[in-house]
Amino acid sequence: MSDEHKKNTVQAIVPNRQARETKEILYAGLEAFVNVGDSERDFQDFSEKYPYFWPFDIQDPDAGILLWDRAARPVFLVFRDYLRKLWINDPVADDSGYLSVLLGLNVRFADCSDNSSFQLCELFQAWAELRGTYPNVGIGIRPIVDPVWGLAVFTYAPTNDFQRAIHQLFLEHWRAKACTRCSSYFIAEKSAQIYCSTACSGGVKRDRARAWWNREGASRRTAAKQNRQKGSNEGGKHR
Repeated sequence: MSDEHKKNTVQAIVPNRQARETKEILYAGLEAFVNVGDSERDFQDFSEKYPYFWPFDIQDPDAGILLWDRAARPVFLVFRDYLRKLWINDPVADDSGYLSVLLGLNVRFADCSDNSSFQLCELFQAWAELRGTYPNVGIGIRPIVDPVWGLAVFTYAPTNDFQRAIHQLFLEHWRAKACTRCSSYFIAEKSAQIYCSTACSGGVKRDRARAWWNREGASRRTAAKQNRQKGSNEGGKHR
């Protein structure tokens, strides 16, 4: 199978190549998602800034839609951790099928009461905790993958901005980078980019200059002092 054919095997119903403005919005949300901290305050701050960036349609027959419910935070953090593994190309992400979970295609954790899955044990456990608060919680609208006869492709229909962003990054996986200075996760503009910001790239330059000066500066200052003393001594002899 040719590389070109492989690239076109799975297509989104929305355009594969998002408009630049839309893509930037999706990537901004995804970058913020993967960098969310562990605290409840971090969770709340993210929910206020990106209210439509919950990973899937989570609801309870009695309580209604549970997006950003405090009891669902452990599930949110597992999705964040899975994305982090995928982001840095950790082999565990492939072995455990994290991408299928993030795209909303594998929801066995919500449909099956058996929580013995080895690969997704953190997610099964977090969902079990949520069920402790909402026994009838489940996933509502789900993404759809359909084969298209005659084109030899599958179409993917995401249900929310998080899934759209994951799919877009799936198409441009080279953009997922971790800053070599501060270790934060970021979306790269170019494949060779290794720093998340000019602050980090500038900081590296300053660190290198400081290290060079610490290494070479003492000997240079000593040499300069000796030259000044030598010049002073020679000047005294000519008087």
